[in-house]
Amino acid sequence: MTTSFVSAINQATSGKDLSEQQTSELIDAMLDGEADPDEVAGLLLALRQKGEAVNELVGAARAMRRHMTQIPHHHEVLLDTCGTGGSGSGTFNISTAVAIVAAACGVAVAKHGNRKATSHTGSADVLEVLGVPIESDADAVARRLKQDGICFCFAAKLHPAMKHVASVRRKLGVKTLFNYLGPLCNPAGATHQLLGTPTLDTQSMVAMAINQLGTTRSFVVHALDGQDEVSLEGPTRVIDVDATGMKTYQWTPSDFGLSSASREALAAADPAESAAIIRHIFDGKPGPCRDTVVAGTAAALLLVGKTNDLKEATLLAAKTIDSGLAKAKLSSLMS
Repeated sequence: MTTSFVSAINQATSGKDLSEQQTSELIDAMLDGEADPDEVAGLLLALRQKGEAVNELVGAARAMRRHMTQIPHHHEVLLDTCGTGGSGSGTFNISTAVAIVAAACGVAVAKHGNRKATSHTGSADVLEVLGVPIESDADAVARRLKQDGICFCFAAKLHPAMKHVASVRRKLGVKTLFNYLGPLCNPAGATHQLLGTPTLDTQSMVAMAINQLGTTRSFVVHALDGQDEVSLEGPTRVIDVDATGMKTYQWTPSDFGLSSASREALAAADPAESAAIIRHIFDGKPGPCRDTVVAGTAAALLLVGKTNDLKEATLLAAKTIDSGLAKAKLSSLMS
């Protein structure tokens, strides 16, 4: 092992956090292919055992951003609904459906995502079943964003340097620092994020990292029923991050003017079932799945300033689905 990795592993093993700069340089070495597998595995496991820190997350994100393939655009407001995953809730792809409905409401969207890791179905998996091309290169993704106001940024395609750590991550088979980085490294540089997290600790850490990395405004959410989405089963804790700092509050189903919906009613066993649920929602089928997408979209519309009232945003989201605009937006992505 090189001296820098040995020193960092020893430091983390002793319970001391790495600095932002130190982490950034080590992740650079990994993504440049300059670190051997033992160094990568040793550092990732040491950080996991210690517990990843905000400065480490920020440093890693800055390094990963330097290595990603960027998507050019001219949108002053650009939304991403990518979350960290890891809740184990087993729901259909709520944030993917929310991204499509938000785009149908006139919000520019660059949905970042990947294939499933800790869930039954990842955003790339469900979009593929829905007939949306996911393997597009950067130029095609940029054209899609310009043409349709929404694009899918496939992490496996637009973060090519991750190939240098992929085998180690698969072999480890546990969550590591890299599992938190997806939402912090949107290839199109999203200005607004509706970002779901699986635990209160992760929510706080990611929100503090975003506060340092900077976005125009982000809602980092965690539902108290365990979902990494805006939930209608109970309260959703929100950390609202903008240039002025961070504010924390809660939403309940009544804030949206919607009925409660249990997590069990949102279950999808695989990408095919998730895709079927999304199609039914866009066809106008009522029920808890639709209501949950409406609530998530309402949060996104509030986030980007389409409206300053959550119930008004809820009505706009529902109207957009009922009018067929969400279905049409999905169709445009399939072409």
